[in-house]
Amino acid sequence: MAPQVTVLMPVYNGLAYLKPAIESVLSQTFTDFEFLIVDDASTDESVKCIRSYDDPRIRLVINESNLGQAGSLNEGLQLALGTYIARLDQDDVCLPERLEKQTAFLDGRPDVAIVSTWEHTIDSQGRKVKSWQSILRNYGDFLGTLLVAKCPVWHPSVMFRHQIIVGLGGYDRSFAPADDFDLWSKLAAARYNAAFVPEFLVLQRIHNGRQSVKSETIQLQNTRRSHDNLISAFCSSPEAIKVAELLRLEDKFWSPALSKAQLGDVLHALKDMLANIKASLDLSPEEFDTLKSMVYRRLGPGVAAGHTLVRLPPILFYPLFFSLSPLLIPGVRPFLSSLRSKFSQMRYPGRFIQSGLDRLVNPRAD
Repeated sequence: MAPQVTVLMPVYNGLAYLKPAIESVLSQTFTDFEFLIVDDASTDESVKCIRSYDDPRIRLVINESNLGQAGSLNEGLQLALGTYIARLDQDDVCLPERLEKQTAFLDGRPDVAIVSTWEHTIDSQGRKVKSWQSILRNYGDFLGTLLVAKCPVWHPSVMFRHQIIVGLGGYDRSFAPADDFDLWSKLAAARYNAAFVPEFLVLQRIHNGRQSVKSETIQLQNTRRSHDNLISAFCSSPEAIKVAELLRLEDKFWSPALSKAQLGDVLHALKDMLANIKASLDLSPEEFDTLKSMVYRRLGPGVAAGHTLVRLPPILFYPLFFSLSPLLIPGVRPFLSSLRSKFSQMRYPGRFIQSGLDRLVNPRAD
């Protein structure tokens, strides 16, 4: 009989943190799973490490050549036997009740296609450096988060319905390493919903060898490209790309300089796009209110009222618009993001300082 869950973990030269990842899966309270590990032509001793575990739930597949993480995930989707797929990266850790809690959630919520969990971020030594908590109240939150170019669920902790993801074509390798953002965008555009189990069930490890660290620039570029596609799917206006830049709060939005009339056209296009989403996806009043709240909370009241404010003369419009939407002032958002990051790191000040000292003493420790 096929297992209810497939834990899918691609591996590429992951020896440094592989044992804790494997053992966290094998020690789950939920037992009706297979552990499908796709080794992507590793050149270290990852395969030897995996083969050292004599557990019938482990199914090892070894690629003849390197396909990249997205390619290995697609291979795993084709080979997986489970109704649900639980993702895990080679350097992360599942807490013991992860599979039990997520499986029960999906069993009880047929309206949800993908469920994530809260996560603690740990460093290379296993020390907590950050905590991630979120909720998705309804579909409006799921799509709205994507519209503002943020990931609504966290890839290391997701569990999803196998056949839905296969039906959407799986991961698009051309968007790697932002293929997860692209997949969630396709999922939301097809009217599938997502949710969270509001418990800390995964430890996400951050270190200098992590893909998101090594490929940060290309990840950002491909996220923007996928986000442009999502906005264009709902916005037929010639201003679609400007709408996407506005939603990402990019300084690029103001280059070349926009006239008041051009800015008004973009704000009208945004309003029309939201109306189109409501109609084409048949959003309930609650979902639409949540969606609008997500978008305008990010952009500020100046954008929400912008199509009315543009009637004012420039001497009144610009001071009022930017006072209501200060994050649109060029240079403000990067500064505030940096400040927020520093404050969030200080939640664990001792560990943060020790981690910094470790890197000074041994720069290759990560």
